[in-house]
Amino acid sequence: MPRLTIRPRAWREINEQLEYLEEQGRTGPALCECWAQDTFESLAAMPKAGVRCDFTTSALRRVRRWPVKGFENWLIFYLPKIDGVEILHVIHGARDINNLLNR
Repeated sequence: MPRLTIRPRAWREINEQLEYLEEQGRTGPALCECWAQDTFESLAAMPKAGVRCDFTTSALRRVRRWPVKGFENWLIFYLPKIDGVEILHVIHGARDINNLLNR
């Protein structure tokens, strides 16, 4: 079974976005979290599925991105591993991604 590692910061980002959706009266948070988890598991099974990002920082050169199923504006940033993936961030695509990730 593919290994899936989700960094605490990624969980915080997901929870912040779920709280925002709940405040806006949009799709239920449990459903959103379920779709995110399904997408994470799919990526773990196919680590190279995402588009490679062109970040200038050497630590981020291998980072890839993929949209959350059902919430295509939410982008998952992850590192492919030999046996799965490591989820680094889950960020809404309207945010300044380069600034957030190159800190």
